[in-house]
Amino acid sequence: MCSCVLQTLASVCQGLQQITSALPYAEASTHTRQLFWGTVCATWLLTFVRQRGRRNFSIVDRVWPLFPVVLVAQWVYESRDSLFAAHEGAACAAQCKAIVGVVLVTVWGMRLCYNSVRRGDYDVGAEDYRWVHVRAAIDRILPQCSAVRWAVWELVNIVFISGFQLALLYLLAVPLHGLVRYPGTVAHSTGNMAVDEWSCAEVSLAMLMAALLALEAVADQQMYEFRQRKQQNELTRNEAQAGFVHTGLWRYSRHPNVLCEQAFWAVMCVFCSMTTGTDLGSSDNVYLLAGPALLIALMWASVQLTESISRAKYPMYRAYMIQTSRLIPWKPWSNAQVINRAHAKL
Repeated sequence: MCSCVLQTLASVCQGLQQITSALPYAEASTHTRQLFWGTVCATWLLTFVRQRGRRNFSIVDRVWPLFPVVLVAQWVYESRDSLFAAHEGAACAAQCKAIVGVVLVTVWGMRLCYNSVRRGDYDVGAEDYRWVHVRAAIDRILPQCSAVRWAVWELVNIVFISGFQLALLYLLAVPLHGLVRYPGTVAHSTGNMAVDEWSCAEVSLAMLMAALLALEAVADQQMYEFRQRKQQNELTRNEAQAGFVHTGLWRYSRHPNVLCEQAFWAVMCVFCSMTTGTDLGSSDNVYLLAGPALLIALMWASVQLTESISRAKYPMYRAYMIQTSRLIPWKPWSNAQVINRAHAKL
């Protein structure tokens, strides 16, 4: 039995190794491939470790803030000779832009990791509450056979929970691979590959990414403070009646942190492509858009699930959904507009 399992695992690993040869920039370093698939296998295997008497499927959630930063750190190390060398002209400008991109991603990861730690996401046994609903939904459509249920759930576990989400994080970070390599490319080129100075568009994109990180931090802080006051029974009357945060940034958007997260990675993709002169309209570079596109799709599904749970838990959440924009910040509707909208749906 053990030998059969080991042979199966060896075959899977060999197949995964062949798949990685088709990944963008995979030829640059075997360390990147090893890091990726090692993390996929580790996050899957760790779900078998019982925490507080049950399996935990939020292992990949703990890796989410760290994995892109580790990937970028790996690429920076590989390009350290050109990235940190003394350059002039176009290579110096490319060097500065690469450092800005690396710093922004590092700040993103540190801030998200800090927010996860203080929420208790790294505590033993901590699991995203939505997995309970996901498991229940899958169990309803699966056959009653326990072996089939186990096999299907493990397939979901390794393919989607571990594999897909880490592949998504890889695709989000991969534009930075070209960015950190670009100073060396410019330095060894005899042609004019880049503009010496920062363009207005590049400065604007860098400032926009910093602003998005700040706004996401504010939104998460407002959510954290609300939850703390809720635990300590210090909510105002209106807050207690609602049961969910609906003030501050959350008054103008039901998911301001989600909006900032999506926008940050989309802008990062454009910034990296603009700096390196990459044509995003070319079919050869379409994979650079895959990360932001998949992130939007994943978060759309996540928001759908979150709001379905909130509607069932909080009676006033339906009114909040009518009154407040889902993502794009907008002036909330008045109570009269909400009532008229509700009557129109009856």
